[in-house]
Amino acid sequence: MELDNSLHQLTKAPFGHTLHHTQIQSKCGGFLVYDTRNDDTKIAQTDKINVLNLNTLVSENLYTCTEANEFGPGVGAATFSPKENRVLFIHGTKNASENKPYSMTRRTGVAVDLSFPEKPIYMDARNIYPPFTLGALRGGTHSHCWHSSLDLISFTYNDFVLETNAAPQSDIDLRTVGVMFPQAVMVPMDEEQENNSGEMFAVIVAKVTNNPIFGSDEIDKAFDECWLGEKRSIAFQGNVKSETGATKTEIFIVDLPQDLTQSTNLLQGTLTSRCAVPNGVNQYRITNTTKGISSFRHWLRSNKKGTMVYFLCEDKNNITQLHCVEIQSKKVTQLSFHSSSIHSPININQTDTAIVYFVDNKIVIFNLLNNEMEVVFKNEKKLQLSGIPHFDLYKPIVYFNAYVNNSNSNENFLQIFKLEI
Repeated sequence: MELDNSLHQLTKAPFGHTLHHTQIQSKCGGFLVYDTRNDDTKIAQTDKINVLNLNTLVSENLYTCTEANEFGPGVGAATFSPKENRVLFIHGTKNASENKPYSMTRRTGVAVDLSFPEKPIYMDARNIYPPFTLGALRGGTHSHCWHSSLDLISFTYNDFVLETNAAPQSDIDLRTVGVMFPQAVMVPMDEEQENNSGEMFAVIVAKVTNNPIFGSDEIDKAFDECWLGEKRSIAFQGNVKSETGATKTEIFIVDLPQDLTQSTNLLQGTLTSRCAVPNGVNQYRITNTTKGISSFRHWLRSNKKGTMVYFLCEDKNNITQLHCVEIQSKKVTQLSFHSSSIHSPININQTDTAIVYFVDNKIVIFNLLNNEMEVVFKNEKKLQLSGIPHFDLYKPIVYFNAYVNNSNSNENFLQIFKLEI
């Protein structure tokens, strides 16, 4: 394919090359990490995590699932640590089968060091059998995100025990947000291979409620979060009920205490109750929009000072636009004014001066210094853009995914591109 001088296709192999929504580049800047999905919904069938050397453009296999089948275990959604050459990704349970397939509640976080490929490090512990284990969860962590400076990793979570428990008056499985930090947790091993020990102590930090009171700040779903810059705080999307009972999504924050191991209730939960939130976690709402922020799936983004959160929301014409909320004042501002909707999640650069996204199958950069936008890739060759664009950590470059037809098989495969800006 003939491309613009500023555009380079970095991968060409006949399989998918899926970039996660964040932290795709190594701290040295020399590698990108991806999983081999060709379809965002196919983690169960995906068995490889690869890294791409940006100097040689050679891909190397970092981890391969053993005994992979159509039901799992499945791997995907890989991120680089900002402090060491370690990659973290979703990994389905070891015993994946037709009767026990990969699912939202049957996965965990696994890391691999670049120096020791194929050697999995189970990060969060999992124990689905009572008595449950302090510091272990009972379901599936996913969409892991490293804190930029602290030894903390955030994630979203679904609970297997509550999902499968039909007891009356039991809590139900509701997606929520959690955090893990270095402190090894040992759990009893089981013949079913459902459990695993972990290098990290994991807790839930967003409080969700089975039946939120209409018009209140109670939520029944917490999801798609970001760290608030260098702070010990997380911004996340939470589903509330309006005065009339309609669901809408607003933005919430949790401030985390230094000690996340103490709670008046059981951090590990019970057969009928969800895992408790640690003492000292402060949860509060910072938006109160008319219809809620956008239901188009995206992840929140923050500046490094942790004073501003960027997000997507529909304007008065129902067009999805870039917005921001100033945390202290809770003032919401519409930033972009496109004639058609943004159709990708967003990413912010390292200097907090620009945000990148897709509009009209083009790549747009919004300048946060002067509130002007620029189309940096007009896509005249009509590439089918997919996923989320990313800024390089150190250079004026944007990485993104697009489908390319393979002439040998006549199939379209997701490839990685580099755009010099």
